[in-house]
Amino acid sequence: MECREIFFPMQLNLADLIKSGEGENLDFKQKITSLDKIAKTICSFANTSGGIILVGVRDNRAITGIDPEEEKYMLEQASQHYCQPAISLEYEEIEDEDELVVLKVTVAESSLKPHSSMNKTGEWQVYIRQRDKSLPAGSYMIRHLKSQPSPAEDDPLPQMDKNELKIAGYLRVHERITVKELSTLINFSKRRAQRLLNQMVQKGLVRLFEHEKEDYYA
Repeated sequence: MECREIFFPMQLNLADLIKSGEGENLDFKQKITSLDKIAKTICSFANTSGGIILVGVRDNRAITGIDPEEEKYMLEQASQHYCQPAISLEYEEIEDEDELVVLKVTVAESSLKPHSSMNKTGEWQVYIRQRDKSLPAGSYMIRHLKSQPSPAEDDPLPQMDKNELKIAGYLRVHERITVKELSTLINFSKRRAQRLLNQMVQKGLVRLFEHEKEDYYA
């Protein structure tokens, strides 16, 4: 589900951010060791609803600390040379009670979507964020990103009808849904289920992930 109201990490302190755990708007990195991998994360945040990267924190939420200047150098190389178009980052150095430094990196939702990142083979790929993962965007989603208006913080969320609310409730539990699953869930034809899900994509309520076996929405 895509919902700007869930983007709570911006207002939390370091302890609360770490406690909230990784998700659609938050990612932990112990250290930046790969330009292409961190570029993928940066692009997925910029293409979705923005996010925060905490550098100096393990996946298990333990603070390890870093040299902020070394990490900033890697992040700037990735955001400027491995992201297309380049992406601006905001930095904040935070010390914990043991004087270990964590670098808080803020990636704003972009008005220049879609951004792509360069992988190890030199190819460019568009990524979007789903939960705590950065996933490749298919051709449909890339076209949708291109057609989206610039993000505005005060944009109201679109109203949902009863079928859309039913899908939203399903996705809170199951994370993803296919056209076939939806047609069974609300007793629609597959064509009608496809149309409903595509309308929800246009509203920004769900995202389409094009998979080699079967497309799904999340």
